[in-house]
Amino acid sequence: MHLDKNGKPFAEIQAGQDWSITASHELLEMLVDPLGKKLMSDPDIDPNSDRHEGQYLAEVGDPVEVFAYQMDGVSVSDFITPEFYDVNAPVGTAFDFLQQLDSALQVPDGCYISWLDPEDGRWHQKHPDGTFITAHAKANPHKSPRDQRDSAFNGGENRRRHDQLLIRSRFHPVLAGRGAATARP
Repeated sequence: MHLDKNGKPFAEIQAGQDWSITASHELLEMLVDPLGKKLMSDPDIDPNSDRHEGQYLAEVGDPVEVFAYQMDGVSVSDFITPEFYDVNAPVGTAFDFLQQLDSALQVPDGCYISWLDPEDGRWHQKHPDGTFITAHAKANPHKSPRDQRDSAFNGGENRRRHDQLLIRSRFHPVLAGRGAATARP
């Protein structure tokens, strides 16, 4: 998802067997945060962190992008609920629509999340393979958070992070073969 020269959001969807999952993922993110500016405060999830507060980019499909389901015969993306960002949520809380997650800020293999660390002023990510990375350059508070995050990490990292078909085939082969789970929640 990007902003055009007039600041209007648009998404690019690659044709393929799971285009509807990718399209629903991007549409959900555009509905929740069309300008890519929404940040949610929560403890830093990097295991090397002291758990100080970070500012998570509100992207509702990325933390669960390997999960999908059928809606009227069309494969669509799972998405997180607002409680995903509540580390004090009560037991039994649904953190995503398909209820695949057990806790707030949980990011399963194949998924990712991005956050701005106010202490070091840099973007951080947990990648689909479970690794944690930190951008080399400091963030610019005068630019769109989503655009900053994308430019903070090189093009190859962005392409691998956004290749949902490859990610689903590696981390959730059942979905890659069928396009989506057949059961509805």
